[in-house]
Amino acid sequence: MAKVKTTSRLRRRSANSLWIGVYNSILLLCLPLIALILLKKWLRKPGYKRHFLQRLGVYDCKRLPACIHLHGVSVGECAAIAKLIPELRKQHPHLPIVFTCTTVAGSNYIERNWGEQVIHTYLPLDFQLTVGAFLTHFNPVLTMSVEMEWWPNLIRQSRNQGSRVMLVNARMTDRSKNRYANMLGLFTFMVSKVHKILPQSELSYQAFRELGVPPEKLMMCGNIKYDWPEVKHADPTQKPSQLTWIAGSTHDTEEIAVVAAHKQLLQQNPAAQLIIAPRHPERFDEVWQLLQASGLSCQRYSHAPTLTANTQVYLLDTMGKLFAFYRDAHVAFIGGSLVKLGGHNPAEAIVQGAAVVMGSSRRNCEDICAPLSQAGALVEGNEPQQIAKEVIGFWQNSAATTQQIQAGQAAIAKHNGALHTTTLQVLYQLKQAQRPVHSTRLHPMVIR
Repeated sequence: MAKVKTTSRLRRRSANSLWIGVYNSILLLCLPLIALILLKKWLRKPGYKRHFLQRLGVYDCKRLPACIHLHGVSVGECAAIAKLIPELRKQHPHLPIVFTCTTVAGSNYIERNWGEQVIHTYLPLDFQLTVGAFLTHFNPVLTMSVEMEWWPNLIRQSRNQGSRVMLVNARMTDRSKNRYANMLGLFTFMVSKVHKILPQSELSYQAFRELGVPPEKLMMCGNIKYDWPEVKHADPTQKPSQLTWIAGSTHDTEEIAVVAAHKQLLQQNPAAQLIIAPRHPERFDEVWQLLQASGLSCQRYSHAPTLTANTQVYLLDTMGKLFAFYRDAHVAFIGGSLVKLGGHNPAEAIVQGAAVVMGSSRRNCEDICAPLSQAGALVEGNEPQQIAKEVIGFWQNSAATTQQIQAGQAAIAKHNGALHTTTLQVLYQLKQAQRPVHSTRLHPMVIR
């Protein structure tokens, strides 16, 4: 019997080695394409050149004996996992937190909001050498990724080095489930290296189970993106006297649609005001040129932070202000939903008392869009005429809109406690870390 078990373990180990070998071979074969993609971003995105060597595992800060590693791909994911930072620092003040991301926008968010409390760097490319350099330099005792950030070499090498590995606020869409089902061997290998997966919804939990993840590795905690313990839900009736709507987290071509919709709104309500907040700061000037060519009265935040009464379109060309601006909006159009990006988080607008219009591309947030739609707080609009119709409908039927928004806020409130439950599980995994935790001085945190 012992011989059979030993043989079985050797076969599993051999299969695991095969899958990671295949993955690394594919990475090497794709190296010329990866280099071209990096070069394209280097040339087109000004912020991409900054700290580029970090993506290759080269760092100019002191090596750490131990740390907690948090990773989110961009702004939304970083904002979600960052909610864990206050309690982690409170419970483990001697442990530095290394906060990584992939995008320039995510980097800007971390430096702006957490620069004095964490060590920030880009996550290296998922090659064995670059990941090894990162782990050798920072020595995490706990590695946490958020939502769908599955990087085989990061997971494998972190686990092999002795770090606890977690996937928090884990999301598994039907599209992702089908993709992982087609490479089940690699997925099973990654799951074998992860200590705990915290699905954000029952749908995600069931998807993980259908892919063969054992129940002892799963714990349903709810979605921390929709849990704001420190934020009181805004009163939908406490809004400006004139119609104000906001297009938040917009992408290329979406500004054209909302400006066209606003021109139609102005025919019915000449005092209406539109606020546009592009998702990526490198597009601010491009969108400003579009607005100036629209023939409307325009203003931009960076030139005049106070919105004047005669302004028809206001460009919110700054980061970190969108959530606050939702509070003064009657209706919010959520970007990423007219283009094939899957949409951004509508719950922020609902919490701040604004009704929501979105396009049909919502795969990234369908778990919250469904209950918000059922409450009537979220409607679909894919064309300028349809968007204008829905915005004016919310405005003219204010009593019904208030009830719908409050029903939407109640749906979001069902996620209350998700952050607390997630935090408790993270602290438990940190306590289970195998390697001794050494005390380190909390030095200046942003890597330059």
